[in-house]
Amino acid sequence: MFESLAKVVKAMANGRRLELIELLAQGEHSVEALARMSGMGMTTVSAHLQTMKQTGLVRTRRERTTIYYRLAGDEVAELYLAAKRVGLQRYPDLRQSLVEYMEPVGGPYTLTIDRSAVTSEMTVVDVRPREEFDAGHFPGAISIPLDELEDRFGEIPVGAEVVLYCRGEFCRLAREAARWLCDRGIDAKAMDEGVIEWRGTKEVDLGVAL
Repeated sequence: MFESLAKVVKAMANGRRLELIELLAQGEHSVEALARMSGMGMTTVSAHLQTMKQTGLVRTRRERTTIYYRLAGDEVAELYLAAKRVGLQRYPDLRQSLVEYMEPVGGPYTLTIDRSAVTSEMTVVDVRPREEFDAGHFPGAISIPLDELEDRFGEIPVGAEVVLYCRGEFCRLAREAARWLCDRGIDAKAMDEGVIEWRGTKEVDLGVAL
């Protein structure tokens, strides 16, 4: 019994697989798309996905010649979040890694806002790729992917208080966008959580079933 449980835990106990779980929490993706987003080779991505599929963490569907992967359920996101929560509370190296990763965009605790402080008067912007936005997003959010922000930030209402979000706490897309907008005089903050946290806690209705 414990050996079987260990296989499930081991299937997640790899940094690259955890990264893939965060990406799959945004919506289903092909191996090719996951390789592009993660910077891994397709063979490597495929091998990691097969390991997780064998223990029931991910599922697949075929569309013609393409196979799409998705999380087997929100409980997979819950398991990811539980590991992240324990790590941040108990393992100083993880906290330091987060600080160092976020440092180029102001650190993990600057330019941020708690979800509970977001109001209907604020303009909420999703800076993930459009396909991830289409798979599920924060209620009332508009989609302006980070790589389109420079060309499209004029769509943000003048004088608006802007809140941005992305994939999750370990993703810095929203903080990069917030810093870029602040440098141009726009009142912008990044949410301190993202889609994977909302999937794992079910505290936000993402509008589209993931």
